[in-house]
Amino acid sequence: MSIRARFLFACLLTLSLLPGLMAGHAAAAEPSLTADWRPLDDQTLVQTATRLGSEGLLSRLEAGTRALAEYELWMRRQEQLADGWNDKPFVHYIKYRHNPRQVYMAWLKGGPKAGQEMIYDETRRKDAMYGHLAGLFNVMSMWTPLDGSLARSNSQHSVRDIGLQSIVDILHEQQARRKQAGVRLEPDLIEVSELAGQRVLAVTWVTPAGLPKGYAHKTRLYLDLQQPWVRQIESWDEQGRLQERVWFEKIQPAHFTAIDFDPANPDYRF
Repeated sequence: MSIRARFLFACLLTLSLLPGLMAGHAAAAEPSLTADWRPLDDQTLVQTATRLGSEGLLSRLEAGTRALAEYELWMRRQEQLADGWNDKPFVHYIKYRHNPRQVYMAWLKGGPKAGQEMIYDETRRKDAMYGHLAGLFNVMSMWTPLDGSLARSNSQHSVRDIGLQSIVDILHEQQARRKQAGVRLEPDLIEVSELAGQRVLAVTWVTPAGLPKGYAHKTRLYLDLQQPWVRQIESWDEQGRLQERVWFEKIQPAHFTAIDFDPANPDYRF
């Protein structure tokens, strides 16, 4: 083969490989949805989240919850209940399994109703939870409807929605409403914030005028930077009144057995 022929052959070979090499480089440059964001400075962090937009941030959170089929959860919760805003947060320890939906929930010292416990197990009953009250009222455990007065005195949400997965569902529902109405889908504000001394990313959505509010008029998520998880959610009504604040202090992946969702568990007080 002549020098010229060898040169032309090398050029053709390079051109044939170039698309694959460029695609591989682009894939490597594309950040993973579950990437650790802690090394990013504030400006780069906000730019990264802005590029992802609502759909990309939702995909990141979905990736995080897919890896959390079952987990332990420590959280503090405030809500506008029937008797008003609870200034002192509820303090909870929770065991959560997503499929089948099973929940053990305890009210801990330091918050209202300490000593109260509840179990929901859809493999036993889908329409009710089993629990007991705290203190002197803990005379017996009983089944109570998911939407009954006892449940509503504790939260405006169903016990089925206690996990991190429900926040992803809320975002899906809000995005669907915006798409249907043909209004802005992207967050109204993305900023770096701090939660309990930890650097987080705060993302805020405000429901446009004329669009049914759905979950809330204004919603703000505080996103963990190391893991693709929500650390806190806040919501406000149209008058700017805080409706809910839930802080997930600790999230621990776990592997449960049947006894974890059984009132006969000797560690429980049913």
